[in-house]
Amino acid sequence: MAESFKERVLVVESNTIVRKIIKSELAELDVEILTAASGLEAISIAEKVKPNVIIMEVDLPELTGLEACNSLKNNAKTRDIPVVFVTQVASEEERQKAYEVGGIYYFPTPFEKRELADKVKGLLEKGESTKPQTVLVVEDSYTIRAIIVSILKKQNHNVIEAEDGLAAWEMLQKGDIKFDLILSDINMPRMNGFQLVRLIRGSSEWAFVPIVIASTLADKEDIAMLLNSGADDYIIKPFSTEEFLARIKAHIRVHQLYSELQSSNDQLTNFKASLEKMVTFRTAELLEANMASIMMLAVASEYRDTDTGNHVRRISDYSKAVALQMGYSQTKAEEISYSSILHDVGKIGVPDSILKKPGKLTVEEFEVMKSHTLHGESILASSPFFEMARLVARHHHEKFNGKGYPDGLSEYKIPLVARITSVVDVFDALTTERVYKKAWPMEKALNLIKEGSGEDFDPMVVDAFANMYDDGTVQAIKKLYA
Repeated sequence: MAESFKERVLVVESNTIVRKIIKSELAELDVEILTAASGLEAISIAEKVKPNVIIMEVDLPELTGLEACNSLKNNAKTRDIPVVFVTQVASEEERQKAYEVGGIYYFPTPFEKRELADKVKGLLEKGESTKPQTVLVVEDSYTIRAIIVSILKKQNHNVIEAEDGLAAWEMLQKGDIKFDLILSDINMPRMNGFQLVRLIRGSSEWAFVPIVIASTLADKEDIAMLLNSGADDYIIKPFSTEEFLARIKAHIRVHQLYSELQSSNDQLTNFKASLEKMVTFRTAELLEANMASIMMLAVASEYRDTDTGNHVRRISDYSKAVALQMGYSQTKAEEISYSSILHDVGKIGVPDSILKKPGKLTVEEFEVMKSHTLHGESILASSPFFEMARLVARHHHEKFNGKGYPDGLSEYKIPLVARITSVVDVFDALTTERVYKKAWPMEKALNLIKEGSGEDFDPMVVDAFANMYDDGTVQAIKKLYA
């Protein structure tokens, strides 16, 4: 379905007939009309599609129109949407409440033909300039406060009143209303303008909300003190409405730009977090797929050597535990673990006559058996993911003294994963029953490993494995895959 580029008007009306009347009234406007039958539904739609204008019934079910409007105005995503109220039972008290919660117009029904459509059309044409902002007016004089409130409401702003600095500060501390601008007098009882400005600027929550001081004081020192305390502007009373509105508009515009910047930053942060989750999820998927490939290869290498059974599973757990015991990270230990599983994958290239021979191998047969290290490296050569697995496949029969195969590497020239796998592979082979031998007792096998420390095996790996035996880790893994 193609996206609509028309401006959207959300009609929130529980009465089907009235809803049809309103839609008919708006029919001449080239707009997309959305509908909702309750306040909660209206909030949900507004958050998702952000209509250009909302026409709202006052007496809605679940959540009244006044409550829904108040919720919309306290939501950063929807606070800028103009709300026009329609009501079947008009009253002056309801009208006042409608404006207090942020409504722009209040229409009793039935309204004159084109009256509603003209108002909506005007709002759509004005666009950004009609976006109501929430302004806190702090003024102890009821008369002056009423004048300021009247001016601001005519500009479609949502105005909240406080009779002095203390009342304003208590309102700010509640945090249930987000203000776009604070307009305050200086000389007020209980808490004056100087004190209020300092408290507001001391709070990170209100650090970027513009503060405009309106006062009869014209002393330059007072003005400088206020501006230095954190006020953004100073208007001397009495002021002209034109100048007053121009300054208010300028500060609101700057605050809107900051809010939009903050919103963009939040979106970028959320996008980054979402992208990181997607990458993590995809990485986990790839790892799971690769692990499945590893296990299939490992099982294939065991398939023709039925005596080994759970050998590779024990090798995996032993290797991981040794790496952790040596102080390596969980990630490194897991990498060593899944790589060690493939240490004998090259046995796929060894004939059954040798691989399954119950007796001792001849010299020639042993040379063929030794080739499984090269076969293993070759099998794993095609993928960068198997880089560590290739190392263990080729070098797990190297000896610390340099007398192993296939390359005769010694000491720390032998890759770590191969040095670890070498110890756990020999231990598991000794303690596992085969057709040609009985299983050794674990303590006897451990003593042999210790005797080979510094000759066959890396002493640090041997020490780590011995510690695992002492704390019962080796026995637990052996029992798990018995």
